[in-house]
Amino acid sequence: MTTIGFVGLGRMGGAMARHLAAAGHRVLGIDTSPEARAAAESDGVEVLESTMELTVPVVMSSLPGDSEVEEVYLGGLFESLEPGALCIDLSTIDVKLSRRIAGAAGEAGLQFLDCPVSGTSVHAQAGTLAVMVGGDPEAVEEARPLLDTFASSVHHIGPNGAGLEMKLITNRLLNAHVVAIAEAILAMEDAGLDTTACLELLRQGAVPRLLDYKAEPMSRRDHSPLFTVALMAKDLGLADARRSPGPVSAAGAEILRLARDRGWGDSDISAVIEVLADGG
Repeated sequence: MTTIGFVGLGRMGGAMARHLAAAGHRVLGIDTSPEARAAAESDGVEVLESTMELTVPVVMSSLPGDSEVEEVYLGGLFESLEPGALCIDLSTIDVKLSRRIAGAAGEAGLQFLDCPVSGTSVHAQAGTLAVMVGGDPEAVEEARPLLDTFASSVHHIGPNGAGLEMKLITNRLLNAHVVAIAEAILAMEDAGLDTTACLELLRQGAVPRLLDYKAEPMSRRDHSPLFTVALMAKDLGLADARRSPGPVSAAGAEILRLARDRGWGDSDISAVIEVLADGG
């Protein structure tokens, strides 16, 4: 059993703290919200009033943003922890700030990991988050059994800041997908199609497996043709003739046409990465 200080007991942090307590760890929680504190106590978390009370081997935090994380870690907490203590920040914050906090932790003889998570409060409740970790490999292995209590996968991305870098990249990709899905649904509705049937078709097609089909070859710059730039450009022309594209679709089409015009017409559509690599 490990004694863990957990700062931030909201929808995400409260669920993670609950999983830690259920796994047999002693969890000392801190939050400014009376409701969050009460919910945590009902889940087996011992509630404290201040981070200054934390003299524990492990501190975890799940906080809204930069100012809260900076206040917790650079506001005196490091002075109350014993050398060698492990700090695990699960928040999504500025990469430079996180690296500065990691540097301050190192100067104090402490370990610090940036461990942003992928998933919503639903995944936190279910214990199926994905965690992206930046920091020292030995510290990562020390943290892994604790992270495993509320995560289905833990990925060491690289040194301090790397976890956050990947989280920001992930969310940008996620947002682009969400907007593209919204555009597709609006197009289905405009065409008078049955959206339920169309979405089921999409689930059975290539779209859900694009990372398998396109991302790996793209990362190797292998543009062996499966579906060529020229053929996709032709199909997009047909789509545009039916209705105006949304902003994400329009931007994607323009990048594809640039790839065609730059000589990638007979290559796979993964060749769009060459246009982006050249600055657009």
